[in-house]
Amino acid sequence: MNIGKMRHRVTIQNFTTTRDASGQLIKTWFDAATVWAEVAPISGRELVASGAVSAEATIRVWMRHRRDVSAASRLLCLNGPFKGLTLDVIGPPIPDGKCTRLEILCKLGVKRD
Repeated sequence: MNIGKMRHRVTIQNFTTTRDASGQLIKTWFDAATVWAEVAPISGRELVASGAVSAEATIRVWMRHRRDVSAASRLLCLNGPFKGLTLDVIGPPIPDGKCTRLEILCKLGVKRD
C-alpha cells in the first residue's frame, strides 16, 4: 500500500432511519468516520434523456480496510479536487488480497435520497 497517495480526507456517511415522537420515520445520514484516502477520477459522461442533459463521473477511492463501508454508504470529500462534493458508492467495496485496503467505486452527479 502506498500511503503517500492517500492525501485526501473523506468522511464516510451511512444511512439510518429513526422515529420521531409521533412515530414518523426520519431518514438521516450520519458520519461514521473521517479517514485518509486516494480519490481519483476514472471516467465521465453526459446523458440526454427526455430533452434533459445530465452529467455523471465515475470516481475510484482507495482507503485502508474498514468494515463500516457498504454499497449504501456515501463519501463526503473534505479536500482535493472534489472538495465539498458527495460521492455515492455504487457497489460493494472490494478488499485487496491481504485485506489491507478497499477499492470503492463511486458516482458523482447522480442524486439519491
